[in-house]
Amino acid sequence: MWKEKIKNKNGVVYKIYKCLKKIFYILKMYLKAFKRFLSLTIKSLLSNLFHNKPVELQLPITYKCNFDCVMCGMKTLIKNRDFTSQELAAILENKLFSNIKSVGVNGGEPFLKKDLENYIDVICKKLPSLENIYIITNGFLTNIILDKLCILKKICSQYNVLLNISVSVDGIGEIQNMHRGNSLSSKMTFATIDNILSDKDKYCDSLNCICTITKQNIEYINEVEAWAIEKKVLVNYNIATIHKRINNDYKYDDFSIFTDEHARLLAEEFFYAKFRETKSEKYYAIYLYIRDKKRYAPCIYRNRGVTLTPNNELLYCATFSKEIGNALENDAYELYFKNKEYKKVLKKEYCSNCSHYIYGLSPIGYIKYCKELLKFI
Repeated sequence: MWKEKIKNKNGVVYKIYKCLKKIFYILKMYLKAFKRFLSLTIKSLLSNLFHNKPVELQLPITYKCNFDCVMCGMKTLIKNRDFTSQELAAILENKLFSNIKSVGVNGGEPFLKKDLENYIDVICKKLPSLENIYIITNGFLTNIILDKLCILKKICSQYNVLLNISVSVDGIGEIQNMHRGNSLSSKMTFATIDNILSDKDKYCDSLNCICTITKQNIEYINEVEAWAIEKKVLVNYNIATIHKRINNDYKYDDFSIFTDEHARLLAEEFFYAKFRETKSEKYYAIYLYIRDKKRYAPCIYRNRGVTLTPNNELLYCATFSKEIGNALENDAYELYFKNKEYKKVLKKEYCSNCSHYIYGLSPIGYIKYCKELLKFI
């Protein structure tokens, strides 16, 4: 009897049921938001009080690159010297890195390093808490990448470390070629992906793609979505922004969706649609950033991340942090913790406007997310 009354959408019982459902949902939403706030506050306090060491390391290992991407200034840094694997080993022995659980290896293009396996071996050997290595590649050097991955997978397996590969895919066909500044990019990149997918366990533990959104490729982004669905490959999206480590500020007006209102609106529409389709916090967080140009997402680099550049310089993050000192010539632990006043300035001036590493929502962002979901209950 009650079930029949609830099913009657014009009845009083159904309206009461809907009202109670929304009240329960709102209470649950604020409770979860409070828990997030409490968790983030405690983590921040503990980090400040007890010198909590970083758990994530961003590790570009080379300035060398075979591409000239529309959103990247790495070509201006290509003559810079890279650290050797022996120098990296000396740096990673420092106690600052003893709690590192994940390392993001990138560049430049890491597979241009002929002795890449030596670097991966050093990383696995010197970091006792390591669980994951993430390598980002443009996928161009297909045969070299496949050969190296076989070696790297064996090294990582010996240390019980997972090897995760991300390939940069910003478009299909000529859009990929244009975006990556190489006329063979699409052909070679997709050949690499197809080969890895054909025998994934041989090459890595996981494979996904990274797509960087600019005003040049946003109009064609649904082509990447269709390709990813067909291949059953996860795509992680980033909004191209000023990035100190890759020296791209002089290109900002040329690539940013925020310098072209039509491109910004297309991106806003795309990520809102992705949110509606998946109910994903990640997509809603990116949508909010594009809509408001304000970050509603937490970031591990605020308190528990660190970056080491190929010239031995330590940074708090790869996006906006200045170099805080040479980790080969100085004590990395001291450099990291003695520059806390600068870190406070960094957080205050840049964190709220940064689009990097948006994977979830802050407490305020979560409330906005839940309120949006209420519209569809």
